[in-house]
Amino acid sequence: MPSKISSFNRGLFTQSFRSVGWIGLVYSFLLLFALPLQLLMKYTGNPEFKPEKIKTLFELFDGLQLVFMFTVPVLLAVFLFRYIQTKAAADYFHSLPVRREALYHQNIIVGIAILVVPVVITAGIIGLVKGMLNVTDLYTAKDIMVWAGYTIIFNLVVFFGTVAFGMFTGISILQAIFLYVLFLLPGGFVMLLLSNLKFYWYGFPIDYYLNKSAEKLIPFLHATELMTKKNLTISPWIYVILIIIFYAIGYIAYKKRHIEAATQSISFKWVKPIFVYGVTTCALLVGGVYFGSMQGTFGWMVFGYVLGALIGYIVAQVILHKTWRIAKYWKGYVISLAIFFAIGAFVHIDAFGYESKVPALNEVESVYFEEGTYLITEDPTSEQYTEYGNEYVPPYYYTSQEAVEAIHRLHEQLAKNPVSMTSKDIQGDEGRTVAIAYKLKNGKTLVREYELNFKAYHPLYKKIAETKEFKENFNPFLRSGDMSDVTNVQITSDGQISKQASIRNPEDIKALAEILKTSMKNETFEEMYSERGPWAYIDFNTGQGKNKQHVTWEKSYDEVSDWLKKKGLYNKVRVLPEDIEKIVVLKNPHQHEIDFYADEEFPSLVESEKTIEVKNNDQKEEILETVSWASNGAYLVGIYYKEDPSTPEIQEFTEETVPDFIKEKLLK
Repeated sequence: MPSKISSFNRGLFTQSFRSVGWIGLVYSFLLLFALPLQLLMKYTGNPEFKPEKIKTLFELFDGLQLVFMFTVPVLLAVFLFRYIQTKAAADYFHSLPVRREALYHQNIIVGIAILVVPVVITAGIIGLVKGMLNVTDLYTAKDIMVWAGYTIIFNLVVFFGTVAFGMFTGISILQAIFLYVLFLLPGGFVMLLLSNLKFYWYGFPIDYYLNKSAEKLIPFLHATELMTKKNLTISPWIYVILIIIFYAIGYIAYKKRHIEAATQSISFKWVKPIFVYGVTTCALLVGGVYFGSMQGTFGWMVFGYVLGALIGYIVAQVILHKTWRIAKYWKGYVISLAIFFAIGAFVHIDAFGYESKVPALNEVESVYFEEGTYLITEDPTSEQYTEYGNEYVPPYYYTSQEAVEAIHRLHEQLAKNPVSMTSKDIQGDEGRTVAIAYKLKNGKTLVREYELNFKAYHPLYKKIAETKEFKENFNPFLRSGDMSDVTNVQITSDGQISKQASIRNPEDIKALAEILKTSMKNETFEEMYSERGPWAYIDFNTGQGKNKQHVTWEKSYDEVSDWLKKKGLYNKVRVLPEDIEKIVVLKNPHQHEIDFYADEEFPSLVESEKTIEVKNNDQKEEILETVSWASNGAYLVGIYYKEDPSTPEIQEFTEETVPDFIKEKLLK
């Protein structure tokens, strides 16, 4: 007797189209409005009006196409498989003489058609309207194909993902939520894990790993690249593989799912503990990072773990059981917390020797040494370099024996003396970040990033800073080559008033460049890391108006000062005592930090605090030579210029830099 169970049902197929066809129509109208209509509105009409060209078709409609990618497929998947989330519909559909796999595939085909057809139609219309636009080379046939291809791929990834994750819940709203959470989960979980590890391992380069890998795990961020790039940094074949995986997961789960799973929070019994403890783990990590960062103590971080885990566990159990009566499940929370703390203790004792690992000198090929890892994770193909013309500067790796040994010696001391990220020794003005990245002879890389007390490591820093190679990296101007294309040098004073002068004589330009290099080479460690502001800024410009080099005339550059005096430019390009009406100095109450409103707050502090007013030119000069832009300094300095005596420029003194005559008068 022939089987009455069908592998295809035309009636159900038609019914599916009718029930979700409106989504396809709405999506078609949205795409037509976002692309062809926007092109016609923006690039037709007045031929003399030249709007800015677009980089990619995804840029049209302010990127709202990306919103469509991550909403329309979700709605479509939820409505297509809505019948498995309600008991009556699930019983009815699964009682029909149609195989489960047939139901699944029919709905999948409907979904693909509704997502692909509007894109294909829109792509065709975009090609047709091209001839009607004022700008003939706005986009090519390849651009249209790239737009259509990426749109279809992302649509299908989101659609198949929603279908797959929907098989594990019996509630439609959770189906949509699971999709967004699980798309964020890989990158988000890695970020949380890395953010916690920085509190355990001294030297852990969190920014390096976040910039290098974590963000690449979030599909939403990949899609935003389409706004500025013609192609993604990640291969589209990765997404094709994801589509296949999601399809397979959805297919297998649909076949094994029980009809009774409708209206249940989690459809499969084995998934329930994964859900509960997954939510608990993420909440625990969030709590630890939040309280550890905000309060800065290990005790608060532990409190964050306990509170975060408790909130996560309660939320997960409430969702799972759909009731607040979950007290009887308290043992699971206690056990999970015990496991978490056991893992935390294992990580904290550094069983892997992460903190103490320093490569041997004979293994090192070169070493990167900067105040952060941003240069070694910077993407030279990013928009700021490809679109805006900014020059990409590759990271500098030290190779000289003198420099490598000095950096290695500092690293050894840092590894021997680990400091907690919450320690007060590395906070405040003396706190500094240092990143060290080794290129090893075996082809591997070792990266560390430390927060340290700069003052405590002055002797070791000094050894590094006084090497020839470090000075060349610290001052890129020392590595500048031929300056023959420089036709103009502009010198602009630092400060609230602007004093300028230009140098156009080729011999003078060449001489100034050499004098600057001499001053840079002669700088001491203390002068290199002084917080004193410069006298002025010096720009070397080419005949095409491009800025070739930008350097500062530091107050320690005696050779530059002498040369400018000989040329009669010294008084024209720096603030002089004669430019100043008066200088008011007061003790900084509560170590106020300089901010944008300092000039407004300073007069009220003058009224309430003991002050000293300086009008003597010699004393003004002494102040100008030592004042700095340091934040949280011990003394506030208000400089009132004759040009605008009502608005003071606020700078500061530290206890080490304040002139004796000021300290003596204020402490009387």
